[in-house]
Amino acid sequence: MIFGKRYFEERFEKEDPWRYFSCEYENRKYIRQIEAIKQYSPHPQNILEIGCAEGAHTLMLARAFPEASILGIDISGFAVKRAKQNCEYCQNVNIVEADIIELFKQDHFPENTFDVIIQSELLYYLFPKLFIQLSLIHYLRSITKIMKNSGIFVTSNQFSIRTKPVMGIYYLILKHLGRLAQNAEYKEWHDIRCKYLTYDVKIFTKAK
Repeated sequence: MIFGKRYFEERFEKEDPWRYFSCEYENRKYIRQIEAIKQYSPHPQNILEIGCAEGAHTLMLARAFPEASILGIDISGFAVKRAKQNCEYCQNVNIVEADIIELFKQDHFPENTFDVIIQSELLYYLFPKLFIQLSLIHYLRSITKIMKNSGIFVTSNQFSIRTKPVMGIYYLILKHLGRLAQNAEYKEWHDIRCKYLTYDVKIFTKAK
C-alpha cells in the first residue's frame, strides 16, 4: 500500500485522528524529543519538522525554542489548516502543505540550512513509495545534506512487527550517512490504546 496524499487527507478529515493533542503517551514522547534536542542542539536557529500533522509537536517546539525559526511541513491540507490555527500565535512558526519526497527531488532546500530536522512516526509510511521509486538513499542523503555541520536529525518511532524491519533499514543507511549520537528506547503505557508500547528516540549527526 502506498501512503500518499489521499490516505492522509482521509485520516485528517476527522480532527486529531491519532490523538496527538489528547494522548498523554504522545505528550511524553514529544517531551523526550525536545529534551534530546536541548541536549544536542540547545540553541537552534532553524528547525524543520517533517510531518507536522495538526501542530501538536510544533506548538511545543515553538514554546521550547522561542528564538528558533520553525518550518512545519505536511502533505495533508486538512492537517495544515488546523496546524496553522493551532500555531496562530506563534510568531516563529511557518506551516506549509507539501510532499517532502517531491521537495527533496527538486532540491528545494539549500544545503546546510537546518540545525534540527525532526521526522517522527512517518518514515515507515514513506517506505513503500521510496522503495518503489528506488529513492530511499536519496531521501536520507537529502536530510543529511540540508543539515548544518553541527545539525541533528531527530526521529522517534514505535516498534511493531511491521515497523521494526523497515526502521532497521532506515537506521542502517543513516549510520552510513552520519553518526548515531543517541539510541534510546522506552516502553510506556498508552492511555488510549490501553497497553504498553515501545518506541525509540534516536539522534543522528553528520559524519565527520
